[in-house]
Amino acid sequence: MLLKIKALIAKIIVNDFTGKVITTLFSNKIPFHNLTINISNPIIRKRIGASLYFKTYESAEVRFISKYLQNFDGNIVEFGASIGVVSSTLAKANPKAKLFSFEADSRFIPIITNNFKINKIDNANCFNEIIGASGYEFIPGKDNTMGKISKSDVVSNSMNSLSTILEKYKIQEYVLVSDIEGAEYFVLSENESVFENCPMLIMELHPIQIEDKLISVEDLKVRIQELGYSIVEQYGSNVVAKRKKQ
Repeated sequence: MLLKIKALIAKIIVNDFTGKVITTLFSNKIPFHNLTINISNPIIRKRIGASLYFKTYESAEVRFISKYLQNFDGNIVEFGASIGVVSSTLAKANPKAKLFSFEADSRFIPIITNNFKINKIDNANCFNEIIGASGYEFIPGKDNTMGKISKSDVVSNSMNSLSTILEKYKIQEYVLVSDIEGAEYFVLSENESVFENCPMLIMELHPIQIEDKLISVEDLKVRIQELGYSIVEQYGSNVVAKRKKQ
């Protein structure tokens, strides 16, 4: 019930009209907790300005970072960096960590880089990488609804798995933060050995349709547990999972 009430309030106050007013008042530089986020790029919807200002933007992820991922001094891998809000939150909360932020849409890379610069972040870098599997096409759902994975005749060399990302960037031990609109299915399909040096996951889970089969959030949670994790907290479809001690 509480989630439904919060969603209703957010729907009322977070929209393009409110966002346009707020972005005008703040000259596109929106305060968000201890950050300033520049949303002047025209590809960013105005409603994002309202979401940032009213602190509804990725609120579960931000809360989980505050509670579970503070002053970490290792590697943090982030999938789905978007405009760099969660990325900047991670970097600020963990100044001794090394943050690898990955975003599939190349248009967002300069936006992320600029927000790192504005917030004086020097322990993070962003990269244009797509999580997926060759021979499959991933179509994200509109406005965070159910996405779809289908077989494709197109063989792409641009697709990466978690394991290839770790190898390419020479990452060994790491914490994983992910919000990739359903493509986390590919991440969680990896062998358990890929996660042996990953003590914690913070993930937003999305239902996904694979041809005629529906993979639900509950199915993805089961898969996380099969990979050797215990889910320690959940808010909506966002989960924190910690690796079980062997």
